[in-house]
Order: sequence, then C-alpha cells, then structure tokens
Amino acid sequence: MTSSFIYGTLTVELEGRIDTTNAADIDKKLFELVDANNPRKVILDASKLEYISSVGLRVVLKLKKTIDDTTVVNASLEIYDIFSMTGFTDIIEVRKVLREVSVEGCEIIGRGGHGTVYRLDGDTIVKVYNEGEPLDEIEREISYSKKAFVYGIPTAISFDVVKCGNCYGVVFELINADTFANRLCAVPEDFDSYSVKYSAVVNKLHTTKADPHIFSNIKELYNKWVDDMAKYYTPDEIKLLHDIVNSVPERESFVHGDIHPKNMMVQDGELLLIDMADLTYGHPIFDYAGIALTHVVSGRNDGKYTKAVIGIEAEPAARLFNNMIKANYPGRSEEELKHINDTIMSFAMFKYAIAPAVNKNQSDELNRRLLENTRKSFFPVAAKLIGAVDF
Repeated sequence: MTSSFIYGTLTVELEGRIDTTNAADIDKKLFELVDANNPRKVILDASKLEYISSVGLRVVLKLKKTIDDTTVVNASLEIYDIFSMTGFTDIIEVRKVLREVSVEGCEIIGRGGHGTVYRLDGDTIVKVYNEGEPLDEIEREISYSKKAFVYGIPTAISFDVVKCGNCYGVVFELINADTFANRLCAVPEDFDSYSVKYSAVVNKLHTTKADPHIFSNIKELYNKWVDDMAKYYTPDEIKLLHDIVNSVPERESFVHGDIHPKNMMVQDGELLLIDMADLTYGHPIFDYAGIALTHVVSGRNDGKYTKAVIGIEAEPAARLFNNMIKANYPGRSEEELKHINDTIMSFAMFKYAIAPAVNKNQSDELNRRLLENTRKSFFPVAAKLIGAVDF
C-alpha cells in the first residue's frame, strides 16, 4: 500500500487482494494514515486492486463513515461490479479505470507549473499533469474551466480524463489550435491584432464576477504564501507583507494566477485561456503583478528567461503588457496610467519577494539571490504599497 498527501487529499493505492487474510491489517494502516494526515478527502486508487471481499468492503465503508468525502477511482470492470452488485455504488462514488493515452513522440506545445501539454492529433491536445498531482485537483480545474466558460470567459473545455503512464491527463478538443506564444513567434506581423485580443481576454476575466461560494479569495492564497516565508523573513517583515495583501481592495472579479502567452491557445484566430487550476477571485492587481513579473521585470535581467517562461522575447512581452494596461484602463490620463503602472510594478516586486513560497522547486542559490535583492530593493520602500492599490 502506497500513499500521498497533497492539498488536504490523502490518496491510497490499494494492491492485490483484500479479504479475510489481510483486511484487519489494511484497516489498521488506512486509519494510521488518516490519523497522521487528518485529510479532508480520501481517494482509494484501485488500479492495482485484483479482488475485494465483503470484509474488505466493510473497511471501505468504515473509512467512508469517518471521512465522508471518500472516493474509489480506477476500478477495473471486475472490481466495479463487486461494488455495484453489493450496492456500494449507492453509498460511495466508484469510478471505473481511466483510458490510457500515450504521448510518446507527440509534439510538446507548452509547459506550465502543473504539467505539460502535448498535441495528440490535429483535433485534440492532452495536458499531462505532473506525477503526484491528485485527481481531485485535476477535476477541480476541469470544473473551474466549465464554470468559467458558462460565465462567458473564452476557455478550452475538456471532455476526457485519461492516464498517461503514472500521471493523469485531460484531453481537450482544440482543432488546429496552437499556443499564443507559438503564433506570435511564427507570425510577428500579426502582433498588433493579437495584442488587442490578448487584452480583451484579460479584461473579460477581470470584469466578470465570480461566485465566492465556489471560488476562493486570492488573498487567502497570498497570505498563506506569506506565512510560508516565515523561515526567510523576520516577524516584522512578515507582518508588513500581510499588511500589503490585506490592504488591497476587495473585488469579486476572476483572477487566473498565471496569465501569459503559453497559457492561451489560438483557435480560428481567437484566444482561449487555459490552465484554470488556480482560478480564484479578487482584485486584478494580483494577476497584473504576475504578468508584469514575467512580461517586463524578467526581461530587464535576462531576456532569455522571458522566452523560456512565457515563450516570447522580452521586447514583445513588454509591449503586450503595456498595451494591455492602456486598453483595460481606457480614458485614463498619462499621469493616471503611470500611477497604475508603477503600482503594478511595485506589486510585482512583492510577488518576487514571496517567490520561494510560490515556486517551491527553486534552487537554494536562486532563493539566496532573490532574498538579497528583496532586502536591498523592496523592503526599504515596501510600506508605501499599503493602501496604494486605488484603481
């Protein structure tokens, strides 16, 4: 029995047979894991389960009574039939095994924090999530995408969850689609028209009200990241960072969390926003700060970094950002636009300051240099950001 615990979800892989010879031991190990992790949700992965007897079903029922949000996934037809014939599918959600998809030899059309996107054929792409990403988090992204689509936000809709080796994947129907980054590189003369469309998608996102009963407040995530920086910063510095976050005006607009040209697809000349796993609600400053960091700030230090992260060169990336701010804050004077831009850039440095918490895979050397730069350039002026977001 192997297990993982991510984002409050305990995933346990069941193997072989569960019957009178080992059910008590399985029961003991399961509840040791529950006691150790205190999960909100439990997923029992039955992909390697060959048989489960009535005594094994009672173990599953006991777990369901303890953790109501318990699901069995990847059940073979034989295992599913056992749950179905005994009436357990009326008590607990049981999902049949997922279709297997191979991406060997497929073109990689994008990479992100959660996984890699491959082209399966001319009509479909598959996003393969990083190994260890729990199924419920993937299904949450699918659910968020569908809800955003209903709200009128242009986004790709998935139609199939699959397995790709040890990873989960989601198949999207995107006929003859390509990433926005690839399109800009291939057809630079279309930059101006696509820049308008890019701004429009971002504006649609930020002018659409999200349901706070479904989506979480982006401030909760930022405050958690700030707390995670306690091992790097002093208590006074942590308090200052919290004060900056909490001073941002409340909004119920959608916030994507990672907008850039590799997270948009071009289909029939229109842009579709993808990678909706971290969709929240709040003030657009939280999106704009991230866009400024990847589109503008990164290029000041290393233009190659901009290309690697968002798929286009630093100069057009900066133009995309500047055009977007002008387009999405129409009627503002040059002085007002400068104030908005300066505030966004300052907030971008705030996000830079908490990058070790946001990007947990960064090297120690990169974090060391980041913290040095933050103490030198950001903290001396950070207090000015408190209450500075007034647009």
